[in-house]
Amino acid sequence: MPQQNLFQILESRKVKALIFDLDGVITQTAKLHASAWKSMFDAYLQQRGEKEGKTYPPLEIATDYRRYLDGMPRTDGVRNFLASRGITLPEGSPTDAPGTETVAGIGNLKNKHFQETLLREGVEVYPDAAAFLKAMQRGYRIAVISASKNCQAILAAAGLEAFFEVRVDGVVAEALKLRGKPQPDVFLEAARRLGIAPKQAAVFEDAQAGVAAGKAGGFALVVGIDRTNQAEELLANGADLVLQEFPTQQDMMNTSTKQVQRHDGKTLSSALNKVQELLQGKTPAVFLDYDGCLSPIVKDPAKAFMSEPMRQTLQKLASRCPVAVVSGRDRADVAKLVQLDNLYFAGSHGFDISGPNNMHTEPGGAAAAVPALDQAQQELNERLRDVPGVLVERKRYAIAVHYRNVPEEQVSKVLDVTHEVLAKHEALKPGPGKMVLELKPNLDWHKGKAVHWLLQELHLNKPGIIPLYIGDDLTDEDAFAALQGEGIGILVGEHDEETAATYRLENVEEVQAFLEALSEQVKH
Repeated sequence: MPQQNLFQILESRKVKALIFDLDGVITQTAKLHASAWKSMFDAYLQQRGEKEGKTYPPLEIATDYRRYLDGMPRTDGVRNFLASRGITLPEGSPTDAPGTETVAGIGNLKNKHFQETLLREGVEVYPDAAAFLKAMQRGYRIAVISASKNCQAILAAAGLEAFFEVRVDGVVAEALKLRGKPQPDVFLEAARRLGIAPKQAAVFEDAQAGVAAGKAGGFALVVGIDRTNQAEELLANGADLVLQEFPTQQDMMNTSTKQVQRHDGKTLSSALNKVQELLQGKTPAVFLDYDGCLSPIVKDPAKAFMSEPMRQTLQKLASRCPVAVVSGRDRADVAKLVQLDNLYFAGSHGFDISGPNNMHTEPGGAAAAVPALDQAQQELNERLRDVPGVLVERKRYAIAVHYRNVPEEQVSKVLDVTHEVLAKHEALKPGPGKMVLELKPNLDWHKGKAVHWLLQELHLNKPGIIPLYIGDDLTDEDAFAALQGEGIGILVGEHDEETAATYRLENVEEVQAFLEALSEQVKH
């Protein structure tokens, strides 16, 4: 199955969380584990064979490691491999000294070999996995599982700890008495800790036992990561699709053939003195976010007022070219703040659109999500009512949970509760922003699609028109991406991710200066 289909599948199956195996999927520690197993077992088999006067075949990484050891808890691996050689040992105790002739002692000896190898050779991270994790943080909750008791040390050494909200490793599995793969226990525990049902999560595994565990757990999607040419085996054990490597960030942002370029926003050139250059003799169609662009960001969203000079500039520009405000706010709310009747307004991220001459439509089908939004609002109000500074703002087709004014030590509680509520409603999906987490209809609709809809509806898809989109938030990235190659994206200030915008403005004051210059350039 083509890689670019992964994102369409995640969307169609309403996946909200991603659960990754560590070894062989994200880090290249699988070969360190294999090397440690081989050196330990080969020495043990040789010593035992000399005592018994017989020859035991050494461990073959290409076959034995995959079949008996890969992805298994350490003691299970010891039992499995020794059984393949006709050897049975007493279980022993977890405190047995490394090398004691028990299952636990042999397992502890393997761990000693692994730690020595790790210290000597370090941790290698698959670059495609690291890039994929960074890109997927925007829209998904993420967990890591591992049979290894060294998982935390490996993540720390690789600089990967910050990517994962939840870690279920060999230490956790032993404490909770979770069964190893191919049983689904560790994956189910990761989903439980994320507050996500298995049918809302995707599993990424490189081991045959791992994909079998994902399938047994009833997860929405089981993706086999084929680093060692075992695609057929992964599919046979339950993988829904197999990838040789993770898709790139460009693939992630575009499931079509369009390639979106992203950059560090700080490196973009200013748009302030380049109006004539940007227009190229064309008439602009101007789309703007409200908060952070037409009005400064303030602690209380209800007090985000636009200045009178900005209003006059916007009115003048709207008299000379099409202008639309595209906001996460309710359409009626943003229209009331702007107080101009010659603009178009796309509220709720484009689910609710109005304009001059009594234009009004609700593309995207968000009305179906209203019951889920009503219930989620009630749950959030009840569970967060004692958190100081939190604001649960209900919009027509979204709920914004603002934590800008929440004490730092309670921010994690706000995020955890919001994600838990979100997990209960398949009709909703997360929408991250600046110090806010939104619950939105789980539909394939966003600001970029709203902009394309307006361009089509207003007959602006023609050679003499150039679309400009000005925004400051992560939610504006969909519009920047949609207009690449067709128009101009302008980022105001900065956010924490790379941007698909092509120019930047520093603040609201520069936005006004730019709009004023734009107005003069298109003056009739």
